[in-house]
Parts: sequence; structure tokens; C-alpha cells
Amino acid sequence: MIDLRRHNTVLVGHERYFLFQTETRWRMVHDRCPHRGGPLSLARRTPDGRRLSCPWHGTKIGVAALCRTALPMVRSGDEATVVLPGTSQDAPVSVIRRRILANLPPDADAETDPTDCNSSTGSAQPH
Repeated sequence: MIDLRRHNTVLVGHERYFLFQTETRWRMVHDRCPHRGGPLSLARRTPDGRRLSCPWHGTKIGVAALCRTALPMVRSGDEATVVLPGTSQDAPVSVIRRRILANLPPDADAETDPTDCNSSTGSAQPH
């Protein structure tokens, strides 16, 4: 169970997943660009809002494609239960809060500080 008021990122062993906001719902997606592994949580939406631009190489990843690979998740109020991929019983699992640039609107200020952890998960506007 994840408290969405306090956490938006799940670490499972060496893999990271983050809560990604679409037009209709929240999804738990892999924080890894399929091109070269860049952190998609730090990607910015393209002006049309339909793709993310990887922060490492600018590779464009479609939001629809990203959502098709989202982990199964059930949300109830401010809590969510996520089905994690087949992992070893020994793999450490942590939940943390960090700034998710991919959830900002396409026209958001490009100078937003990615290390600022004081934003709310549901916020679509930079402070």
C-alpha cells in the first residue's frame, strides 16, 4: 500500500517506478527510457502533451505506449496498491517522494528545480 500524499516513487531492487498522471488517471510506470535507460520521471512533455522527451537523448516516448506498460494499480482515495513485477523475495522495496517533471504541463517553466521535493503528487503546476 502506498500513501499517495507522501510517496510517488517505488524502488524495487535496482528498478524504479513513478506515478505518472495522464488526462484521466494516475499510472505506475517504469522510470526508464527504452532507448538508453534515461529517467523518464525527469522527462518533459512535448507541446502537444502526447509524448515525453527523454532528458538524456531527447528520444520521444508516446504517453499511450508508456501507459500500456504500466503496472497494475488500484487506487482508493489517497492510497494505492500496486502489483510489482516478478521480483526476488530478497529484493529491497522502498517508497519515496521526489519531483516528477513528467507530470508538469507541457508549457511549464523549463527552469523548474528537479530536486525540489516539496510539491504535491497531485499538483500539475510548478510552485
